[in-house]
Amino acid sequence: MDVLSAPDRNLADALTGIMGREHVREDATERAYYAADLFFQGPPALLVVQPGSREELVQSVKACYAAGVSIVPRGGGLSYTGGYVPKGPRAVIFDTRRLNRVVGVEADDLYVTVEAGCTWAALSEALSRFGLRVPHSGPASGRVSTIGGGLSQNTLLFGSSAAGTAADSVLGLEVVTGPGDVIVTGSGAVANGTPFYRPYGPDMTGLFLGDCGALGIKTRATLRLESVPAGIEYASFRFPTFESMITAACAVGRRRLATDCLGSGPWSPPGMEKSEVLPALHLVVEGRSRREARDRLLEVKGLCGHQGTEIEPVVPKHLRAYPFTFIQSLQDPTGRRMIWTHGLVPYSRGLHLYGAVVGLFNEQASAMARHGIAATISISPVRGAFLVEPVFYWQDTLQPIHERGLGGEIKPTVAVPASAAATEAVSQLRAGLRDLFRREGTVHLQIGKFYGYRDGLAPATFAVLEGIKRNLDPRGLMNPGVLGLG
Repeated sequence: MDVLSAPDRNLADALTGIMGREHVREDATERAYYAADLFFQGPPALLVVQPGSREELVQSVKACYAAGVSIVPRGGGLSYTGGYVPKGPRAVIFDTRRLNRVVGVEADDLYVTVEAGCTWAALSEALSRFGLRVPHSGPASGRVSTIGGGLSQNTLLFGSSAAGTAADSVLGLEVVTGPGDVIVTGSGAVANGTPFYRPYGPDMTGLFLGDCGALGIKTRATLRLESVPAGIEYASFRFPTFESMITAACAVGRRRLATDCLGSGPWSPPGMEKSEVLPALHLVVEGRSRREARDRLLEVKGLCGHQGTEIEPVVPKHLRAYPFTFIQSLQDPTGRRMIWTHGLVPYSRGLHLYGAVVGLFNEQASAMARHGIAATISISPVRGAFLVEPVFYWQDTLQPIHERGLGGEIKPTVAVPASAAATEAVSQLRAGLRDLFRREGTVHLQIGKFYGYRDGLAPATFAVLEGIKRNLDPRGLMNPGVLGLG
């Protein structure tokens, strides 16, 4: 164990007095584990703390702010853009997962208030008793990923083709700023009010969505609810080309016919025989009645069946039956590491962006082959936008989060040889994708420290965000570095 300086020892003792010794982690292994995400490794945290209540979190934040150390919020830990990786060595990571209560379900008014450390899976289970759900009900990693993390990174997946991202389901927030002030947004901020409505005056809620924790630590969120539809149908199609699949997915997305619409397939290097695995599109179609769902499904089949071949919908049925087991491990079945990079464009530019990504891969084919790097590409319509998400697979020494497994439950079973050169090649490929996405005018979720948010904005636009940051965090201690702030 590293020896803390006298001021830092005083801070550790103060935090122990607030939340108990078992919730203030000083062990070197733990501090390194919490300081790494799926791709980036930062300097070990000074301390890791696990507040169990809003009051503990507020007192702890105030103590850290007074001590001049960085305050870094962390949810389930599945960032791949450096979202919670410390920028410097004097950072206290706030593990929010003990703030995990479903505070209240207002079934008649269709909203739920939940603490930020609650997982999407736990919230879904709590709402199922009422026959209700959040329109965007969580990412694939929802049994580990938290509500607060999802709102900070702005996740998507279940429900996103019809309902949009996590941000689109939020009515209001409770946020603790760097100095320890508590801010409430939406109609819940009104004296004697309730958090049933978001756009009361300027949309202050939106400031804290997708902020990557730069503006504060979320402690509670109020989310819209809807009834679970009575009708549900499934469909899957294989396509001869990615282009034909993208055309069909965009047509489905424009009409909002599917609640979930997910496509993927492998990339094959030029000159290689094409993979026998064809691109496949998987859809969940819902309606207020079984008849409405069937009518929507018929329209989906008309749009997808023109070039696609219908196959048994095993995948979408499984995703709905076991929604948060979609990601079982942070490695693929052969033990390779996996990393995602994505861009969002209008529907009309989906084909073009896919072609640009393939063009980059083709240019880098020899380097990818040399380092044993494989790639797939995932696509999805997301209410008003189109997602293109390449995924790289390669072998190298694992990050601490890989070694512990997803949520601490699954251990890697395949020995993986070290290959720092392969990881560096993946890093260069991701940088190339990031530059390509910027040229193509894409936007991103989970921005973190990777996507160059600041570089893509006009100076006057970014200055507005900088002014808000200075007001909420005068010392620049709240998760410095994300979004290009601090």
